[in-house]
Amino acid sequence: MEKLITFIKPIAGILAIAALIYFFPDIFMYFAIATILSIIGRPLCDVLKKFHIKKFHLGSSVSAVLTMIAMFLLFSLLFLIIIPLVNKEISILSKIDTKAIVEYFEKPLEQIYNLLIQYNIIRPEEDLLKVVEAKLYSIINWDNLSSVVGGFVSKTSSILVGIFSTIFLTFFLLREPDIIRNIFIAITPDNQTLRMKNIIHDSRVLLTRYIFGLMGELLCMMVLIFIGLTIFGIDNALIIAIIGGFMNIVPYLGPLMGGAIGVVIGIISNLGVNAYDLILPNTLEIIGVFVAANAVDNFVLQPTIYSKSVFAHPIEIFLVILMAGNIGGVLGMIIAIPGYTLIRIIAKQLLSEFKFVEMLTKNMES
Repeated sequence: MEKLITFIKPIAGILAIAALIYFFPDIFMYFAIATILSIIGRPLCDVLKKFHIKKFHLGSSVSAVLTMIAMFLLFSLLFLIIIPLVNKEISILSKIDTKAIVEYFEKPLEQIYNLLIQYNIIRPEEDLLKVVEAKLYSIINWDNLSSVVGGFVSKTSSILVGIFSTIFLTFFLLREPDIIRNIFIAITPDNQTLRMKNIIHDSRVLLTRYIFGLMGELLCMMVLIFIGLTIFGIDNALIIAIIGGFMNIVPYLGPLMGGAIGVVIGIISNLGVNAYDLILPNTLEIIGVFVAANAVDNFVLQPTIYSKSVFAHPIEIFLVILMAGNIGGVLGMIIAIPGYTLIRIIAKQLLSEFKFVEMLTKNMES
């Protein structure tokens, strides 16, 4: 009977966790975000727990609350920086004169029009200028922007539930850091408890290194992009740098997405002040800055992060990200490295006798 229970317990636990993820993906997402936030806040929380004046010391609950307040203030500061920049872009967007744009680019558009007719892409009776003007108006139309904002507001209730749930879970994960550990220990057979403890310990250490390394990478990219754009005198360099740096959370594809968004913001800024002659040079300058920053990221920042945090070769990481992208798209690429790290840790503890596993995990430390 004991052997049967020992066999059933881990399977039941795994099935329960899988069912939770499948039937309640939102709850799993809240828990995952709360886990990441607790990892970020853990160093500060541990410092606060050790703080004492004679016999007075901060308890776990107070330390967790103070840590969450500190993180909230940090995120609030970031929003206070971003929101005015976004409002400025919206104001510029609403003032763009679509007719002036069409008139300025009339000759280049005529050349494109003739080329499109030549290759039978459009019919001769179609007026390209009217088509372009209509498209521009539909993109820049304030009503469209209002509908997007309205859709966002309609989802406010679910967003508030998600925020509250994440805050609630983060508090308890900070106050009781062994919650996750105890859950996995509870579904582990007694004869595998030591291995499970090692897996949890190694996972916590390596994922903490990776998350803080990734945060350092994003911050470095923001600084590099901001400095480069400022040197060229690009308007709205700060918001482009923040968005471009943050997009690096998506490996390899992120810089392309960030660069594209940066180019769009740059073009909008030029259109807003009728500086049509600056669109091409500013676009090339923005692209050049992103290429240079991405080169530093690929050859300096990423190899350092991967080698010192997850102990994986860049080629190994590249292949894993490609496979994860094919399976799960952008989300797969984001979770590829931490997911692969967890797989390697588990394999090291449970399958170390296989040469292939030994080769993949030989450089791992904890």
